[in-house]
Amino acid sequence: MKSSMSFHFDPDDRPKIGQRYHALKQGDNLTQEELDSLVAEWEPRICPNAKERSENFALVRPDGSTTGVVGPRWVFHVFGLRHRATEIALKTERGLILLQRRSPTVQDWQNAPDMAVAGHIPQNPDGSDMTFLEGAWKEMEEEIGLCREDSETLLVEEELLPVGLPYVSLDMAIERTPPFLNTEVRQIYAATLTAQGLSRLCFPDNEVSGLLMVTWETAWSLLAETNIASGMRYSLPRYLDWLAQTGQRA
Repeated sequence: MKSSMSFHFDPDDRPKIGQRYHALKQGDNLTQEELDSLVAEWEPRICPNAKERSENFALVRPDGSTTGVVGPRWVFHVFGLRHRATEIALKTERGLILLQRRSPTVQDWQNAPDMAVAGHIPQNPDGSDMTFLEGAWKEMEEEIGLCREDSETLLVEEELLPVGLPYVSLDMAIERTPPFLNTEVRQIYAATLTAQGLSRLCFPDNEVSGLLMVTWETAWSLLAETNIASGMRYSLPRYLDWLAQTGQRA
């Protein structure tokens, strides 16, 4: 999940953002008019780059359902508004778990291990809601080059399987300029790669620099390391427990 902004930022605005974050309560009961007003007030003060302005997120409830309120991604990250994301756990037919090595050029968690695929779920270009599953496949194609159209040959299950229900996570980096308050409702998906799926792996968007293949036990031990992506710290234990509960642990 890459996030970068180009801005001039007044340090005096930092406590004001904190106060607004607590008042907004992650977007509960926020109307479209109120969100538009927030954007108009703060965009000149944050000066987000073109990507942060052009990619829109949907405001969501804790269960991941959308409220009908939509805004640019930067306002969600600055004020901690709840939005959707997905993480995908992959393993080989022999039971080795695939983790990505994040690129040294991304803003957050450079060179750190992460789930095989991870990313936000934006709105569709026509403004309609993108589903969790559609967003998961979008990230699969962008980060590791696997397309849904070929899923029958790439995945043993022929489709991504949901791991439990969506859950809420909060990552806060108050010291960043501007502060980064990331409230996500994440849906984890899982699949087993076929031999052809393994052979097709590539890194089109350069957010991933490589892949790790680890055992179930090694995956658990990685959670004790300090330099792992924050999303993996939330999602990997859920996936490892799911593997054990469904009898898929190698």
